[in-house]
Amino acid sequence: MSAAPRLADRLLDRARLRRAPGRPTQVHLSVTDRCFLPCKHCDIWKNEGPDLPGTVWEDLIDRLAPWLVPASMNFVGGEPLLRKDLESLMARAVQQGFDVSFNTNGWLVTEKRARAIADAGVRIAYVSLDGFHKATIDHSRGRAGSWDKAMAAISHLQDAGVPQVIVATILHARSAAEIEPLLAFVKQRRLQIVVQPLYQNFGYNTYDPDWWRQSELFPRDQSQLDAVDRALDRLSTERLRGGPVCNAVEQLQAMKGHFHAPSRDNHHICRAGHSDISFDPQGRVRLCYFLDPVGTVFDASPLPLMWDSLATLRRRWEVSRCERGCNLLNCNFERDDL
Repeated sequence: MSAAPRLADRLLDRARLRRAPGRPTQVHLSVTDRCFLPCKHCDIWKNEGPDLPGTVWEDLIDRLAPWLVPASMNFVGGEPLLRKDLESLMARAVQQGFDVSFNTNGWLVTEKRARAIADAGVRIAYVSLDGFHKATIDHSRGRAGSWDKAMAAISHLQDAGVPQVIVATILHARSAAEIEPLLAFVKQRRLQIVVQPLYQNFGYNTYDPDWWRQSELFPRDQSQLDAVDRALDRLSTERLRGGPVCNAVEQLQAMKGHFHAPSRDNHHICRAGHSDISFDPQGRVRLCYFLDPVGTVFDASPLPLMWDSLATLRRRWEVSRCERGCNLLNCNFERDDL
């Protein structure tokens, strides 16, 4: 980097502004808030409001493509499969050149929909499985049958030919002891696993530094903390061996500090809004879900200009100074191999 850009960045920093290193490489489309599982770690299912028409998302995908392709595009919710047009939206993104993935709790993944997902060209399907035993999954997801549905979804997606199915696991007091059998299952089925640390419930909540005190899933005693540490060490070892763990070792080890001191600054940089951009179910453009949006998809300003607008530069500076632990979440953690 030349001296001139470094000086410009220092001047921007003094003005409490920060520019991105380049265009976004990851797009998150939250296409619905609707969900039918009252998960212990999530409040999105409590949100109310209609979905945006499919034409809004189609237009957004078309507008993003000339600017960002071949970026990754992840479709999330709520439960995105509640949208009957999800497969056509994902197919449109694939046709435009995006590398497409989506998240699901598995309940709506029938054989027919799995084939439609594969036919759409989706590369990665993330299936939520917070542990391995049925009682743990059904409890954390708030509905009996969640384990069965997740297992069936994994089979349907693999049988349909989706290139990569990844088990998405929330690490918490109950799931930590089940990492070993879960890893064995992942390897036996030729899946991959990605872990998120338990954090404040998702769902546009006001940030609460004491969120963990009210969470029934947060480890309470030393034995539970020891189980979390062992799980993170086991995942780190598997990653170092070239196993099917998506998280970086640095991230996994940093999660230990998060569970031992959840309200303390971990001194890691958050990449929210630096290499990724998010759109919520109301069409608001967000860098971080705990900070105000920087615009909407309905604004007259072109999205590339919004990415470098004064409001976005200010929000990005706020992100760079944030001391919250959500910088360890996968969409926020800054590492070289994302």
